[in-house]
Amino acid sequence: MSVLNSPHNLSASGLGKTATYGELSKEDRVCVFCHVPHNAVKNTSLWDRDLPIWSRNLSPDSNYLNKMYQSPSLKASVSAAPTGASRLCLSCHDGTIALGQFKGSLVSSPATTISGSANLTTDLSNDHPISFEYSAALAQQSELASPETLPEQIKLTDGYLQCTSCHDAHDNEYGKFLVMKNGSDSSDSASYAPGSPLCTSCHKNNGWSSASHNPIYNVLKSPTLDAGCQLCHTPHNAPVAKRLLKDDTCYLSCHNGSPTDLTESLDVKTSFQQPYRHDIAAYTGTNGGIHGESSELSFSSFPRHVVCADCHAPHAANETNRPLSYLNAPYVNGPLTGVKISSAATAAKEYEICYRCHAGTNPGSFIDSQTRRVVTQPDENIRFNQTSLSGSYHPVMTARRSDGSSLLTALQSSMTMIYCSDCHNSDQSSKALGSGTGANGPHGSKYEHILMAQYDMPIPALAGPPYSAGSYSAAKYDLCYRCHNESYILGTSSGFSNMTSNEHVRHVVNRMIACFVCHDPHGIAGNYHLINFSTDYVSAAAPVPSYTTPDPTSKTGQCMVSCHSSDSGYTHGYSPTGAAQKSLLRKW
Repeated sequence: MSVLNSPHNLSASGLGKTATYGELSKEDRVCVFCHVPHNAVKNTSLWDRDLPIWSRNLSPDSNYLNKMYQSPSLKASVSAAPTGASRLCLSCHDGTIALGQFKGSLVSSPATTISGSANLTTDLSNDHPISFEYSAALAQQSELASPETLPEQIKLTDGYLQCTSCHDAHDNEYGKFLVMKNGSDSSDSASYAPGSPLCTSCHKNNGWSSASHNPIYNVLKSPTLDAGCQLCHTPHNAPVAKRLLKDDTCYLSCHNGSPTDLTESLDVKTSFQQPYRHDIAAYTGTNGGIHGESSELSFSSFPRHVVCADCHAPHAANETNRPLSYLNAPYVNGPLTGVKISSAATAAKEYEICYRCHAGTNPGSFIDSQTRRVVTQPDENIRFNQTSLSGSYHPVMTARRSDGSSLLTALQSSMTMIYCSDCHNSDQSSKALGSGTGANGPHGSKYEHILMAQYDMPIPALAGPPYSAGSYSAAKYDLCYRCHNESYILGTSSGFSNMTSNEHVRHVVNRMIACFVCHDPHGIAGNYHLINFSTDYVSAAAPVPSYTTPDPTSKTGQCMVSCHSSDSGYTHGYSPTGAAQKSLLRKW
C-alpha cells in the first residue's frame, strides 16, 4: 500500500488530515513533510547517523532524558534518548514540532502538532522500549527470539530495535503502519490475525504456547481473547507504564465473574471483596507494580504490598489441574505455572511462591496479625522446615512422619503432604465447596487468615471457661475435620487420654478451649504434636509454659501452663493408666 493512501499523507490529498490540521491543506506535496531533495536538515543530536534528506528538525536529546521506558523486568540497556530512525519518527510523534514546520514549508501557521494517541509526547516511559541493542545475549536473558530468527519484516538497524522494527512509515496495509498483522483489530477485520503475531515474533515467553491467555491455544475456550497481547498490554501511552499495561487490576477488568467476560470460573473479584484477603486493591495504580516476577527474596527493600503477579505468571498460567490435589503436593502447575522466585529460578512447589513474602528477612511485615504464642516465628520457612525429630509440622515442605491415624480413612495412605492452599483458600472455592466454579487460591475468605473453612480462634473474653461462645460443634473446626477424623481426635485412640477420659473432649468440648490454644498448626521446633501455647490463654511468665512427652508415639505427657492449678505446680500429666481428674483447669 502506498503512503498516498495512508494517514502519513498529510497533504491536501491525504486521508482527511487536512480537515484535522487546517493549514496543511495548502500543501500539495506529499513527501515534503519528511523529505526534501535539497538543503536537508543536518543531524545535531548525539546520534551520529546521517539523516535521509530529512526536512524536519529533531527534538533535542534533553527532551527525553530520564523519560525512556524502564521496568524491573527489562534487561535491555535503553539509550538515554532515542536514536536512529526513532528520532525521525519522533520529530512528529513527540508533539513538540508542528506538522507544517519543515524545510520549504508553505504553511503560514504551522503551529498545529500531532494529536490523539499518535502523540507519544517526550515522555516515552509508557511506550515500548526503543533504541536498545537487540543482541543474542539479551534475547537469551529476556525470553526473546534471537535476532537471526526474527521474520524479515522485523528489521533491526545496526542491531538496534527502533520504531521501524514494528512500523513501516510508507506502508499502512495492516493499520498503524505495522509491518505485519497483529490481531489488534476485530476478528472480522481484513488485518486481523489471532495471537498477536507481531508481538510474539520477538517475545517468546516461557509457557506461552499452553497458557490460558494465549488465544491460539485457548481459542475454543476463550474466543474473547481475540485481541491477544493487546488484551492486557498497549505498546504506546500505556496507562500503567511498567509492562505497558492497560490496567493493573486483573480482577476488575477481566476476572470479575461477569457473564460477558471470560468465564465465571475465573471470578476472583468476589474473593478479593471478602473481609480477609490478600488486599491487592490497596496496591493498584501508582502503588502497583512495585516489583516484578524477577524480584528476589528477601523483600526487605520493598514496602509491604501484594499484586497478582506475585503469585501468577500471566504468560504461563493455564487451566490444568484446578484445584491442586494433595496427591501432587507440593508441586504446582496450572494457574501457578511459571512463577519466578528469582531472576533465574521458577517455582516448582507451591510453598516457594508463598515464601516470596512469608519467609526471608522481613516476613512479619506481610501479615496483619499473628497469634501470640510462647514461641513466635513469622518465617514460615523456619516453622514448616522442622528437620529435627523433636520438631513437629504440618507436611507442607516434608512428608508427614506419623502413620496418619488421625486422618480420615480415605486419606490415611494417600495424604502424605499438603499445600498451603489446602487450608488457606477462598471459602467459596471449588476446593472448599467440593464442587462448583469458585476460583481457587488464597485470594480472600470470610474466615480469618484467609482460611477456607471455619477454624474457631476466640480470644478469651471471659475470666474462665468456657472461652468460646455457645457450645461445641464440629462445624467450629470444619477446617481441621476436612482431613482429621473427629471420632479419632475425641476418642480414646488419640493418645491424649487420661485413663478413660479423653483430654481433647475435656479441653475442646467441655471447656470450649479451641484447638489453636495449644496447637501451632504450621510447625514448632522442640515440641511434638505442634504444641506452642497461645499466650492469650497461658501466661508466658514464669513458670515458662512447657510440654513434655517421651516421644511422638507415646501416649503419656505433661503440660505445665498457668491454665492449670498452682496446687499442682501448674502441671498436669496424662497417661492411659492415669487417674481422671475433675476441675483440672484452674479458675481465674
